[in-house]
Amino acid sequence: MRVNLLDQARADLWEYDQYYRALDGQVLARSMLARIKQDVLSLAENPYIAPQYELAPDIRRRVVVGGDFLVFYRVRQEVEVLHIRRAERAPATEAFLAKTV
Repeated sequence: MRVNLLDQARADLWEYDQYYRALDGQVLARSMLARIKQDVLSLAENPYIAPQYELAPDIRRRVVVGGDFLVFYRVRQEVEVLHIRRAERAPATEAFLAKTV
């Protein structure tokens, strides 16, 4: 199945790239983004691996990169990745996730 990163998810990755570059340079940024992307792209093989997100029906939440990030996505004709956020942040609300599409 195809994995499609929607605009908010792409913006999230850009934000993390900038953060890790500022923190410790290009090598760290590339490494972290590669780890996130690897986990996200693995959804193509098993899109139903993650449970449905309790705060937003029709959306699934997968814990990636050893628990550091959460990937919010839905399965339609393809896997649509809506949002990627740090796990320690406040929970993503249904209203926020609705705005990401």
